[in-house]
This record gives sequence, structure tokens and C-alpha cells, in this order.
Amino acid sequence: MGSEQELTSIYQILGISSNKSLNDLIEDKKEELSISSDRQLSTLLGINNDTLNRILNGENQKVDLISIIKISSFLELNIEETVKVYISTLKPEALAQIEETKKANYIVKNFDLDGLKKIGFIKTKTDFKYIEKRILDFFDIESVFDYSDKVAAPLFSKGKRASSDLMNDFWVKSAYSQLEKIDNPNEFNFQDFKKLIPKIRPYTRLESVGFQTVVRALYVVGVTVIVQKYVSKTSVKGATFIVNGNPCIIITDYYGKYDMMWFTLFHELCHVYYDLEDLKRNQLHLSGASDLLLLNEDRANLFARAMLFSDEKLKYIESNINNPYAVSMYAEEHGIHPSIIYGFYIHDQDESIKRNLYKKFSKHLISSEVALKSMKSNIWTSENPKEEIKQIIENISS
Repeated sequence: MGSEQELTSIYQILGISSNKSLNDLIEDKKEELSISSDRQLSTLLGINNDTLNRILNGENQKVDLISIIKISSFLELNIEETVKVYISTLKPEALAQIEETKKANYIVKNFDLDGLKKIGFIKTKTDFKYIEKRILDFFDIESVFDYSDKVAAPLFSKGKRASSDLMNDFWVKSAYSQLEKIDNPNEFNFQDFKKLIPKIRPYTRLESVGFQTVVRALYVVGVTVIVQKYVSKTSVKGATFIVNGNPCIIITDYYGKYDMMWFTLFHELCHVYYDLEDLKRNQLHLSGASDLLLLNEDRANLFARAMLFSDEKLKYIESNINNPYAVSMYAEEHGIHPSIIYGFYIHDQDESIKRNLYKKFSKHLISSEVALKSMKSNIWTSENPKEEIKQIIENISS
């Protein structure tokens, strides 16, 4: 610290002015009241002369409130203004300590430290210099205070999206920040996108490479799809953003199930297909969480079901659901992975029997891990977020 530029930056953070020191204001007041000596001033204020000199010279970092009140009364300033002027007289080292305290307070107010530690974003909740550096590196910002108004600015600048749900806001800002850095160079082409959707279903049968193949095809027509690990304390299953004019989709592996991974993808694709204009105006839609757009979630669910495996087809195979061979042949005939048939069938049953059905058909239901292991990234735990972004781009565009 110590340079004029650094001091000016600290003054701005603390909301103080460096134009006139406390000593300057005292001298002006002494002249106005014809006070001729420091001893007279000391007696008038009721503050020991040596103590008063240390306060005015910025050498006494710990000033009692009574002294501040006395000086405020003498200067005819309110206490807040007097404190700001006094702070401006302190040595740079003392100002830096105040700045660090203000940063730590900001971090506690704007980040759920328990949640961030749980997902591996931070390793400690008490080392605020380390936490600050993690935030700066991850979001590529110069000041931790930029998190409020510069990270995902198109979403939060309107003042209607920030919430008291700190982990949810962190998730949204993290997702948007990643998508900005990915910056799909392919211009979105709605007609090509529309032609691609009916071709997706057969790729569900390719367990290890089908999902990545579809994601790469969507990237070519201008739709970016990335997968993020589900974050506890959030309820987001998927999200659709508009970033740099292009639709972008985030899939959270909320259920960890292969069938639901594909269902969530089609659900979000429906929002791109039908709600593009609303998305362009509002920039963001969250599925499974409180959302201001109030887009038609039922329609998106019906769309996903219809594109993957319609209710008519499911009704036809229901009578043979206990016959794995029949289900397998029917799935092959209709270009769908069998686990999606089982998953939809279980979903439609009464809650009272779902748990038993999951156990019964567990060997036919597979984890989404098989499809996502080739696309996996954990941006939150990475020590080098920029390299992680490069890896994500390689996974979805090669």
C-alpha cells in the first residue's frame, strides 16, 4: 500500500474523502472561534493534549467514542462524517486493515461459506484473504465488490434477480460466467436447431458417447450445453440462458439417472424452441427453482416426454414391463434406451409404490455417470479455472 493511487482506491471503498484532514478542519474551526492555543482547545474538548495530538496526526488508531462525539460537537459535524474524516488521516497500514475487514464483511454477506466449502470451492471459512483470491480468480474480477454488479451483469443489473438465496445466486453467476468465457463462436440458427431436435432420440442408445455427440451437434448450430454437478442448497435441475445472443443450457445432474439426464435436456430444449423471445428479454430461466419468467413448465415436460417416448408408446408396452426382452426389443424398434422406458413407467406410478419399483427395476436403470464421464469437469474445485474452461470447450466442440 502507500502509493497515492492505492490510497485513493481505499478511500473509495470506505466511502471517505481525502480532501481535508481532521487536523485541517480543527485548525479552521480554531481560527473561526479565535482559539489561540492547543492547550485551550484541549481544555475546551476535555481531551488530553497528547491524546488529541495523536488523534489529529493519525497516530492513535484506537479512539474512544466519547472523544469522537466531543470532536463532532466542536466541528458541528455528525458522527459519521467525523469518523470518515478521521479515517482519512490514518496511516495507509491502518486503512488497509479497515479495508480487509470491509472485504471480509462483504464476503460473509454475499456468499454462503458453508455451501462453498461443501462443494469444494473453498477449503476454509476463516482465511478471508484466501477466499477473496478464490473469488477473484474464479470470476476473473479485479475487486471482490465487483461480484455484485459486474458478474453476470445482464442478469442482475435490473435489480430483480438477486435474492437472499446465496448459493442459488452463486450457481447462476458461476454458470453465466462460464458460458461467457466459452463464448460459442457459432451463430444460433433456429432452422438448423429445429431440424436437429427430432434426430436426437436414437443417440440415447449410445450410452457412453451419445450425449456428448448430441451436445457437440447442438454447439455447431449455436446452442451451448454444459453439465454442472448438482449443488446442495439449490433446487436447480436445469437452466437456459441467453449469452452473447446465443441460447445456452446448463444441465445439473440432479437425479444422477440416465433417463432424467435426457429428459432434462429435452425440457430445456423446449424452452429454446418455444420461449426464445421471452428468454432474450429476460436472459435466464431456471427449471426446478423459483423463477420470474413463469414459463410453461408443464409444456416443457410434455415436450420432453413426447420427443423421447410418448405416453401412447408407454401405454402399449406397460403390459410387458416385467418382460425385459420385450421392453428391450420395443426400445430398439423405437430408437430409445430401455432405461428411459423403465424410468418413465416408474415416474407415472403412485408415490406409495415407486420405491419398490426402483428396487425391482434397478438393474435396468443406469447412472448418468456412464454418459457424463467423458464430459466431466469440476470448475469449482479447479485451481486453474481458465484451464478448466479450455477443457470444457474441448469436450463440447471437438
